[in-house]
Amino acid sequence: MIQDAFTENLLVKVAWYYYKENLTQNEITALLGLSRNKVVRLLEKARAEGIVQFHINGHGVHCLEIEKELTSTFSLANAFVPPTPSDVNSISNTLAKAAAQYLQNLLQKDDLVGFGWGKAVSDTIRNLSLETYNEISAVTLTGGVNYYFPNSYIGNEGLSKFQKIHVIPAPFLASSEEMANQFLYEPSVRVMLDLAPLSKYVVVGIGGLSPDATIILEEKMTINELTYIKQNHAVGDILGQFFNINGEVLDLPHHSRLIGTKLHSLQQMNHVIAVAGGPSKIEAIYGALKGNYVDTLVTDEATAVSLLKMEAEKKNDVYPRI
Repeated sequence: MIQDAFTENLLVKVAWYYYKENLTQNEITALLGLSRNKVVRLLEKARAEGIVQFHINGHGVHCLEIEKELTSTFSLANAFVPPTPSDVNSISNTLAKAAAQYLQNLLQKDDLVGFGWGKAVSDTIRNLSLETYNEISAVTLTGGVNYYFPNSYIGNEGLSKFQKIHVIPAPFLASSEEMANQFLYEPSVRVMLDLAPLSKYVVVGIGGLSPDATIILEEKMTINELTYIKQNHAVGDILGQFFNINGEVLDLPHHSRLIGTKLHSLQQMNHVIAVAGGPSKIEAIYGALKGNYVDTLVTDEATAVSLLKMEAEKKNDVYPRI
């Protein structure tokens, strides 16, 4: 059912650009990262299924309008906004499927993909369906890969998804700053950190500050530490690095103990895809967008509307134009 909704959304998106925006097939190919043949097939399918008549039908049209507003408002390269599921607890799973589909439409033979930290990333990997002949490789952006690259992905099943998996041989968070520096100077760690910026695409999650945040559930941080971080005006994190509502990275003790890609480096990477949604993450996502850490946002419809309203209110507007 969810996959059908995503397929319809893609059909609506291609039809909208072609028939409403008057883009050429080549322009749609460049905009969505699809092959021209796939665009032609989608247009044919849209006509065959009655999505294209005298006007474009489908609930995906509203999401498409929101996607356009998100990209314009937050200067994003792209946005993918599936409808919010009726069960708020299934948002993460819905977004992971959307992110996996979005990524699959982009990937080409011999591409290298960088993966960040968190449940959204882990679920996106689980939902990826990659052809073995495409020889897609993966590199991790942080240490502590056991969570988002569990054994099932590193074993035979994992090798069927990725041609090669490059992992940082270090923990996510070292016990001290001195220990972190020792890891960072290890040649095997440096090689992986230098490889990550070469990724054609990067997938990251955006963490909130709720007690059920992955960084707490995985015991990388205590509730007391999280409380201290909140008192320093943090709203969320990417790759374990916390920032405020304006996207500014905070000066926190634990940042010096992290093993992985720094946010200032993430800003320079080719195509960063953030996967996050839900009421508890709205401020975190907003801060990430204001910090320019994201090129493409995969989020649900309700979260997207909340983000647009937040920005509109800051500009003394009542509601965004959607």
